[in-house]
Amino acid sequence: MKKHRVVVVDDHGVVRMGLKFTLGLFKDLEYAGEWSSGEGAAQFILGVKPDVVLLDIRMPGKDGLAVLEELLQLDSSAKVIMLTTSSLEEDVFRAIKIGAKGYVLKDRDTENIVRAVRTVAEGGVFIPKQIKEIYNTRSSVPALTPTETEALALLAEGLTNKALAERLAISEDAVKMRLKHAYEKIGVNDRAGAIAVAIRKGIARPSGVI
Repeated sequence: MKKHRVVVVDDHGVVRMGLKFTLGLFKDLEYAGEWSSGEGAAQFILGVKPDVVLLDIRMPGKDGLAVLEELLQLDSSAKVIMLTTSSLEEDVFRAIKIGAKGYVLKDRDTENIVRAVRTVAEGGVFIPKQIKEIYNTRSSVPALTPTETEALALLAEGLTNKALAERLAISEDAVKMRLKHAYEKIGVNDRAGAIAVAIRKGIARPSGVI
């Protein structure tokens, strides 16, 4: 029997320990190693050459999406499943858009994770219906430009237009125009609505939240 070798990248030791125990219960799965942060993760994965990677999105410093992008640039054949608590539209959209082969929420039962590993290891894609619906919803929204996304992220930190202009090194009029375009794309009319939607969708996060 061919074993599917699995690497786990997650900053929580209890998650890594739990997955090691769970995967060890199945004869066709092998826990091939673990990494505790985004920094250096892609190089670690390339060295181990697993069949599947379980990769957390929410990690301090370099997050899972940055690791996914780096890894696939180095090895386009890598099979990665995003293992996370996040079902935010932007996280789902970016993960699938970048090239994740699976997306599994940590609060689901372990059988779901095992099915995802087997499916992806055998060349399939494991994107649950709920996640597909989130991806399709986000795909129908006009894409924010990097500058619009940056402006919304700073807005969520509570910066005024004047402070935004200073941080971005542009005029206040340019800030207003940038925010106006962003508001139109996410379907809001004011600052409070923009912050609420941006945080809910995962486009931006309040200061201090990882």
